Amino acid sequence: MHTLISLTDVTVTRGGRTLLGPLSWTLKRGDHVAVTGANGAGKTTFLTVVRGDILPDSGGKRVYDFGQGAQTSVLGIRQRIAMVSADMQDFYDLHTPHVTGRNVILAGFFDTPILYDEPTSEQEDAAARIVEVLALHELADSQVGTMSTGQLRKILVARGLVSHPDVLLLDECLDGLDAPSRNEVLRLLNRAGEWTTLICVAHRAGDVPECINHAMTLDHGHLVAQGRREDVLSALQSQAPALVACDMPAPVIDLNMEYLLRMEHVSVVRDGIRQLHSIDWEILPGEQWMVVGANGAGKSTLLKVILSEVPPYADDEEGVGHIHRLGGLTMDEARPLIGVVSPDFQARYARELGWEVTAEETVMSGYRGSVGMLDEPTSREKLGAAQWLEMVGLAGLGDQRLRHMSYGQQRRVFLARAMAPGPRLLLLDEPLSGLDSVSRAFMRERIQEVAASGTPLVLVTHHADDRVPCINRILELDKGRVKFCGLAHKYVMG
Repeated sequence: MHTLISLTDVTVTRGGRTLLGPLSWTLKRGDHVAVTGANGAGKTTFLTVVRGDILPDSGGKRVYDFGQGAQTSVLGIRQRIAMVSADMQDFYDLHTPHVTGRNVILAGFFDTPILYDEPTSEQEDAAARIVEVLALHELADSQVGTMSTGQLRKILVARGLVSHPDVLLLDECLDGLDAPSRNEVLRLLNRAGEWTTLICVAHRAGDVPECINHAMTLDHGHLVAQGRREDVLSALQSQAPALVACDMPAPVIDLNMEYLLRMEHVSVVRDGIRQLHSIDWEILPGEQWMVVGANGAGKSTLLKVILSEVPPYADDEEGVGHIHRLGGLTMDEARPLIGVVSPDFQARYARELGWEVTAEETVMSGYRGSVGMLDEPTSREKLGAAQWLEMVGLAGLGDQRLRHMSYGQQRRVFLARAMAPGPRLLLLDEPLSGLDSVSRAFMRERIQEVAASGTPLVLVTHHADDRVPCINRILELDKGRVKFCGLAHKYVMG
């Protein structure tokens, strides 16, 4: 088969650290490849080198040949290699909230974030076909700012496929999708494998399309295994979920308050779309909640309302909804006492500080509920940050800047930030996305320990494996309305 891409002795060094290599590797047309490895192994760096987004160190060689002759220049390469990644999702969430889904898809023809050029009728027809196949009619005409994590991820998958690229890079592209949406996208990717070559980074074997026939494993930037899909992915599936020993007990929380949260007739309307419909909900001490529902049900919006990031809507029928937090504290008083982990918060926090903030500073800021540290930390904050970075497997990386950490490592930093201060309420929106299997098992146990210590929990997740045993209450949302609210043992999952 024809060789599309070859890397020879490629190395990437940033900030004095070797992120990748030396690595030699080739990709042949039709050889669909899964890329596995622990958080920080170099998987995302590998994809960015393949696509030509970053320049490797001198001495290595990178060659592309898509049928018009071999070239070492990356000129025009990005138009032949499409990508779907968490970084792309963060960009659209933060910078283009008013762009429609259709324009995001059409921008895939030009490899630009948004649509600057007028698309041809053929391009508009191709976009319409991908919208039809993925059943994205409603999302195509919606603005990015109104979409859930999973809804925007489907739009980005459509963007990656619309131009029929020679190679499609998928960096954890199924994170945030509910089970039906994951199955939809997997079916589409399997079909796409008939005409494009796929390279798929995944931490879950179930997120790898069936068409993938080869696999490789990276470890600390080195290629340590490659071969048939079955051989390499069997190792991924058999990774022991044994938890790393932790002798630091979670602090026992004494909740001397009548309630943690009360919502009364809370509605949310954004850009003319009603995302929540007159929600009544109460969280009491001793309750551990999981919020479930399909992509777009309103789960992430609900958490944003709790955090005062989205205001309740002045509804003509119900009036302005009311939210009471932590026994009646103001939001300024409550903010340092609420631990938060979500893809949206992680992206906004890091980008507001230009990604230059360190892991230690990020964790310490959790004690204050602030973005960054505005003055000198206390000894308690410094000690707590060091202990929790060790607990999440990042000992010795306190001075590492978020810019130089993988997405999964960043997620562990934000989990530490949320739990270190001993919060009175813990809000977790897909907290284990982006983590390798061992890290997921480890962090799931830490979350269970914190909940067992008395900290009330609100967990949003689409993965059954990410649920924690302490959950005793379920809130199910369906298109912004409460479908079920009550005891977990009375709830039957669909």
